[in-house]
Amino acid sequence: MLSSDPAQNRHPYHGGALIRLGQTRGSRGNTPEGLQVMEIVRQHKTTLIKILSGDAKFVLQHVHQAKLITGHEYDNLKDDISHHSRQDFAINLLDKMIHKGDKQCHKFLELLEHDEMQETFPLLNDLLIPPALRQGVPKINEYKMSSDPRGVCVIINNLHFDKSLGLSLRRGSEVDVACLDEVFKWLAFTVELHTDKTAVEMKEILMELSQREHNGDCFICCILSHDCAGGFFGIDGQVVRPSDILQPFAGANCPSLANKPKVFILHTGWEQPEYAIPDSDFLLALATIPGLHSYRNTTRGSWFIQSLYKMLKEGCKRGEDILTILSQVIVEVSTFETNRTGPPSSFGRSFRQIPHIDLTLKRRLVFHAPAD
Repeated sequence: MLSSDPAQNRHPYHGGALIRLGQTRGSRGNTPEGLQVMEIVRQHKTTLIKILSGDAKFVLQHVHQAKLITGHEYDNLKDDISHHSRQDFAINLLDKMIHKGDKQCHKFLELLEHDEMQETFPLLNDLLIPPALRQGVPKINEYKMSSDPRGVCVIINNLHFDKSLGLSLRRGSEVDVACLDEVFKWLAFTVELHTDKTAVEMKEILMELSQREHNGDCFICCILSHDCAGGFFGIDGQVVRPSDILQPFAGANCPSLANKPKVFILHTGWEQPEYAIPDSDFLLALATIPGLHSYRNTTRGSWFIQSLYKMLKEGCKRGEDILTILSQVIVEVSTFETNRTGPPSSFGRSFRQIPHIDLTLKRRLVFHAPAD
């Protein structure tokens, strides 16, 4: 049972503050603004989805062992993992917890406090410690982000393609590049821009980057190009596959980036197993989930990059970690709609886009905004 003294309940690695806030289920006064525990779960639903979908089978076994679900519910959730997606599993699991009410949500949050859960999902640490209690809690679960510059941000932007390929000019992508260039320079990264590269040239750029001695605390790679199920097109129509992009930066291939966060911002909707994250400390931010299009306005840029730019500018000033920021991007972009049959600049009401995150980060990743 948790102590009534908050100082005794805090731990430098996991605090369980959400449990404390909701532990007296019969009293509304001890929860923030009178919220019930299931409402706390509901408020953090999008972040929990991203965290728990990282190892769906692990979560399912622990939830079943804790008797939080019935045998029938276990079979249905297992089917989600096998035949749908890890995100579908996490969504359905959280919906079941919320539907079961305050008592079951309290038990679910207690499960998330267990050492084994915290070790598997380190990003739960920050979620379980509300802002009011974070002051004075050691930030041992945060990546170092103090080098000057912070690291390299490479942007590969393909606009013009061989006319024989029938691939259109990617109008509006230059707006995205300008925004990425601005925001990552603002965050103290060295930005390197490459425009209109063949597949071989793209691979050579990535290989050269992986062979550098990286003295910064982080590496960022942004690729904007026409994509296909198997990867990105170079301007010559040849394909750069996910393994060509990710594998060079695995720890064994790029020792100077080992144990450092490697962020890939990709204007695509690849589906697993088309790609596989090769190592820990990777974050992939994909413009959309498989099966949906990623939209780009010819004068204002793409939905995904423009939302990312906006949320980075706002969230970094508030000290938010990248997972929180990307969750806000998902929420915003998923509300946009367009009519694909209209002109490129017309955003109507027919088609939607939902960005996707995949990660093997071991700690919180925070890009600190410069002082005004």
